[in-house]
Amino acid sequence: MKLINYRGGIARFYIPSSWTEEYEPAGGATFFEDKPDSGTLRVNVMDIDKPSTGSHSAKTVYDLIAEISKTNSVKRLPSGAAIAHSTKTTIENGKNLLLYTWQVGVSVTPAHFRVIIFTYTILATQEFDPNVRQEIAKLDQSISEGEYPAVRGIAGNYIPD
Repeated sequence: MKLINYRGGIARFYIPSSWTEEYEPAGGATFFEDKPDSGTLRVNVMDIDKPSTGSHSAKTVYDLIAEISKTNSVKRLPSGAAIAHSTKTTIENGKNLLLYTWQVGVSVTPAHFRVIIFTYTILATQEFDPNVRQEIAKLDQSISEGEYPAVRGIAGNYIPD
């Protein structure tokens, strides 16, 4: 496993050491095994300023993640961050896909939240493949045990370490 120190440390997590890393200059990253039909992990970040007024605004990062993920099963990570996990099916280019999504919420300041969205995509036919199941379990552990400090991070174009 190799450590990913995403965008200056706003997220630190592990991926298999053989995976390829691709970064978009203005944000977002893709990680995958360079072989046909391998799963693909995508990471994106949203920064959200907490509205100072309004009855529908999320009061805590747990409220925000519950609202975004549309679930009540938001868990607290040891760091104080919030996490929710979901799975859904979709069709892309005529292929049935499964999307495993983890949404991690961080309260950066009392008025600012960050949401780190991890999405792992596989072919639906791979759902019960033991190797794929093991890979998903490792990703779940890595994301759940990741570090998500309350720092501002790097804005603008980014070149990874």
